[in-house]
Amino acid sequence: MRTALVVLALLGVFLAPNFMRADWAAGAEAAQAETVQERPRLVAAMFRSSWCGACRILEPRIDDVRPDYADAPVDFIRFDFTLGQRASVRDLAVEADITELYDRLVGRTGFLVLMDRETGTVFEIVTTNYDREHIREAIDRWLAVTTREAAAAT
Repeated sequence: MRTALVVLALLGVFLAPNFMRADWAAGAEAAQAETVQERPRLVAAMFRSSWCGACRILEPRIDDVRPDYADAPVDFIRFDFTLGQRASVRDLAVEADITELYDRLVGRTGFLVLMDRETGTVFEIVTTNYDREHIREAIDRWLAVTTREAAAAT
């Protein structure tokens, strides 16, 4: 009986963060409504799972930085590999038009990929080595590149 209670408690500890991250899902629904032409070039794709220790460190940092880019042309996407949801997760990659990146990194967790949606170029992979300021610097750096290139193309 004690073992069962300990297992249930551990499951609660590991699964609870999934229910606290509803803002990512809301962003994904909003992204579905956009057309391809309106989508930002810069994509910030988080590969995560509830059992991933690195995710527990990195995700709160990204959640703290993300509101700073609410009006910026950055598309935040979260691929959640918790409890084997790969079929629906791949659908998210198809909708976001980043299936090549997804197929290359499927199942890996604990990092944020900054990439150019149009060219498929991976600019930077943000890991737990990045603090909040370094995450902001990375997003700002690649946001400047993608917006400059978009302006030059018009």
